[in-house]
Amino acid sequence: MRPASHVDTPSPRPANEEAPRSGYGAVPGAELPTFVYISVVAAFGWVLLASLLAFAHQMDADLALGMASVLGIVFFGLPIIIHHAAVTFSHPKAERPREFLAAPVDTATGPLSGASAWLQVLIIPLSLALAATLIGAASLLVR
Repeated sequence: MRPASHVDTPSPRPANEEAPRSGYGAVPGAELPTFVYISVVAAFGWVLLASLLAFAHQMDADLALGMASVLGIVFFGLPIIIHHAAVTFSHPKAERPREFLAAPVDTATGPLSGASAWLQVLIIPLSLALAATLIGAASLLVR
């Protein structure tokens, strides 16, 4: 039996040994299949396209639409490039869409079906796309 004053202290790590990293070796964004991310990018592309079609002919909107387009390309381009590089070097197992839609997905509020999780991921981008389309249509109708 050890005396009460004795405390176990962890042995120091050798200088050449790195601490393990959380998620090391995992592909960023592998929580959901690629088609979920593609649908989100497509919805935001719809927002940009609806905005360009509705407002591009106005002289004062050119700069704002140009900046929004550049920011959209950068906002989505960098994660796509990072994901592509990670997939290229790690070769993860691809999940079929039908398997994902039926399988349970763990969320912060509890498990959901893959289809419900996809709907929750898409609800805001699709709402924004619909709003951009309706605002653009209303703007074109009043001119």
